[in-house]
Amino acid sequence: MVTTMSFTAEEAFVKAIDSAIAKTGLYHSKSEFLRDAAREKLVKILGLEEQIKAVEASRKRLQAKVKFYRPLTQKQRDKLATEYLKTHSGKRQ
Repeated sequence: MVTTMSFTAEEAFVKAIDSAIAKTGLYHSKSEFLRDAAREKLVKILGLEEQIKAVEASRKRLQAKVKFYRPLTQKQRDKLATEYLKTHSGKRQ
């Protein structure tokens, strides 16, 4: 399920986001940028940095063993992050 969220922001802040997106090409939209920023903040607040590092290390080890590796799409990464947060939110380790 997807929920639409909205918030107000200063014009200069919006222009800075637009500029960063245009300069870097890392994001296709402000929504994608803000989802990623919010995800990073959640990871920090929930103290999940070490778990994410462990998952990334495991992914790299597995990638080395797989002959036909294809990176995850943004949609797949969003789905995995959502599923992870559903099962781990509130569980500090």
